[in-house]
Amino acid sequence: MSRPWVKLVALPIAILAAYFVVPVDARRAPLGVLTGILVSMVALAGVGAVVFSEARSAQRRLTAWHLVLVLEIALVVFSFTYYLVASSDPTQFEGIGTRLDALYFSVSTVSTVGYGDVHAAGQVARAIVTLHIAFNLVFVAAVINLGRDWMNKQRAAGAGRPDESSELDD
Repeated sequence: MSRPWVKLVALPIAILAAYFVVPVDARRAPLGVLTGILVSMVALAGVGAVVFSEARSAQRRLTAWHLVLVLEIALVVFSFTYYLVASSDPTQFEGIGTRLDALYFSVSTVSTVGYGDVHAAGQVARAIVTLHIAFNLVFVAAVINLGRDWMNKQRAAGAGRPDESSELDD
């Protein structure tokens, strides 16, 4: 028996809950902070590689659900990184004192709102935010590519022809 609500609701909630409960103590484990940042960046690179691979594959298995999940994972990974950096060196970010502050900054960066109340102040923080912005650009390109594929399939189905999206990729 399939339970789609588990995929649609439980998984995103579990990811967000994990973000808030993973123990971090930057004052007692500076090597742990560096390791956490590196693991976060490797995880993000892995997610990006999977999305890129799926977007480039001939079968186009990437769905809107995958993009929503990738966006949430990216938000959590960047938020965690921001929190770790701010915890280990409070001069790197202005306005990040809690995990919720870090999540708020990550969401405002993705949405390009940037209220200005939280911002990168140090060079390390600015480098991480720059990576986040670059990720956002790639993510937007993937969303546009998915939309283009969907529109091509709709046009092909409306015209009674087989899917021609593979011809556009050549």
